[in-house]
Amino acid sequence: MLPEHAAVQRRTLRILFASSTTGRAATSAMFFVAVLAIREILGSGRWAGLTTVAMTLGTAYGSSALSKLMDRSGRNPGLTAGYGAAVAGSLIAAFGVQIQSVTVLLLGMVAVGIGQGSTNLSRYAAADLAPPDRRSSAISFVVFASTIGAVTGPLFAGPSSSLSLRWGYEELAGPFITGAAFFAISAVVVFLGLRPDPLTLAESTSNVSKPKRMGFLPALKVVWRSDGARFGLITLCVSTAVMVSVMAMTPLHMEAHGHSKGNIGWVISAHTAGMFAFAPIAGWFSDRYGRIPAVYTGSIILVAATIVSALAVDAPNILMFPGLYLLGLGWSFGIVAGSALVTESVEAHQRVSAQGASDVASSLASGIGALSSGFVFSMTGFHILSLLGTAAAAALLVLAYVRHRTMQFPALSG
Repeated sequence: MLPEHAAVQRRTLRILFASSTTGRAATSAMFFVAVLAIREILGSGRWAGLTTVAMTLGTAYGSSALSKLMDRSGRNPGLTAGYGAAVAGSLIAAFGVQIQSVTVLLLGMVAVGIGQGSTNLSRYAAADLAPPDRRSSAISFVVFASTIGAVTGPLFAGPSSSLSLRWGYEELAGPFITGAAFFAISAVVVFLGLRPDPLTLAESTSNVSKPKRMGFLPALKVVWRSDGARFGLITLCVSTAVMVSVMAMTPLHMEAHGHSKGNIGWVISAHTAGMFAFAPIAGWFSDRYGRIPAVYTGSIILVAATIVSALAVDAPNILMFPGLYLLGLGWSFGIVAGSALVTESVEAHQRVSAQGASDVASSLASGIGALSSGFVFSMTGFHILSLLGTAAAAALLVLAYVRHRTMQFPALSG
């Protein structure tokens, strides 16, 4: 790495740390409240997954649109635009709760999802100037940066709800307004601080071809043609779908067994701590032992997590806390290793498009998981939903084991 690149990389990581912290705090503060709001408006939990679907569709659109913007103009404009859209979306969602309109709430959550797309794409920005043997560590640093926001975000739900009620508004509108403030901070931090732009700098000093701008389907074909990128994509999709489907129904499962919103918030905080707090370990493990062993490890953790969740039929804290924590930890290993595989398994001029397409695909997979989870939960219960997650994680585990035994994926040095 050139000396000037090293200095910019350090600054880039600091800025992404700050923006990812507040960006993740925003989505964490709103996520489980949105599930409860849908249930409150419709009077049934069957469609509770709709808010997650709306947010993941927004994330999918944002991953594609923002990646194209980054291809043209760099990381700064793309990330700033995503966070700006999320500010508007959070306020729209708050208005939807206030007027008890599912349509308005879901429209707001779509825009919130665009902001989540910015937070997700930040991990790739961390890898723009990272040397090949440090890519997973750079990615995991930004994933870890979300820990503070992810853990503290849900804790704002109770106070902001009480404040909203005191001011004469709907109780559940408060967390969305809090989310808008957090997203605004992220937008300002990125806009003012991410200079010089890491992607623009990396492209201007490299000897590779000019970045090739592709739509979703052409970029997805590029990913699918590469063994390493394809396996990275599968890892991202399965890990995210398993995590989201179980997490999305956790608030309803706990509320049905008498847990308070505060206690639910603590469980979600434990889950998000598992997602982000140990990401540096996942990154170190992936760089030290390889991407496929990291996926293998993450799959084992996801299997264990969903089995523990399946045993929590009456939602006791003694099972909900470790089950949801392990669910996040397994996702962390999968997202770090899968992201690194996609990044290093395609040509440098195709990376941004491939990264965007992979995030679109994983967002769609998680959206399908979230939507179906509401029906499975309503018809069969939380334990069956968790066991379906066990089956999916076990399938990824078998695939990772076979891949680990039969082939290796060489990393591209560019």
